[in-house]
Amino acid sequence: MHTRRARMISTRSTLCNFLNHINYHDLYILPYNSNANVLAAHARNGRMTQILTGKQIMKQNVKREANRLRLRSHNRQYIINLATEVIWNLRYTQFQRQRFINLANNANSINQSLTPVYNNDTLFRISRINTPQTAINQLERDFYNGSNFCNNSSYDSLPFL
Repeated sequence: MHTRRARMISTRSTLCNFLNHINYHDLYILPYNSNANVLAAHARNGRMTQILTGKQIMKQNVKREANRLRLRSHNRQYIINLATEVIWNLRYTQFQRQRFINLANNANSINQSLTPVYNNDTLFRISRINTPQTAINQLERDFYNGSNFCNNSSYDSLPFL
C-alpha cells in the first residue's frame, strides 16, 4: 500500500513538473503546417489507415514536448496521456480544440476518399461461400460451418410454440 501511494505521489509530481515546463505556444501549433494531405499520408501506414481525432493530433505535440524536455520516467507514456487529457480539457479553448478536430476530419476525409469501397462485392462473395470447411471434431465443424438445427429431430431442437 505504501509503494502504491508513493508511486501516485511520484506520478503526480512528475506530471505537475512536466505541465509547468511545457511551452504551450508550441502545443497550439497544428502539425504538418496544417496540411491535411501530409497528415493523411502519415495516417496511412501500409494496409491500415488510422482514423485520427483532434486529441490524437494534439498528443503528437505533447510527445514532442516530452522529448524536448527529456521526460524520463518509468511511466512516461502514462504521464503523456495524463498531460494530454489535462491540456485538452483544461488548457485548450473550444476554438483551439476545433482547429485540431477540423484538421483530423479533413485528413480522415482524404483517406476515406482514397480507400476503394469493396464492401458490396465482399459481402456478395461471402454470401456465395458454400464449401464446407474441414475440421477434426464436431466442435470445430460447428464453429467453421455453423450449426444445423433443421436436420435435427430431437426434442431440444424443436422450436418453441
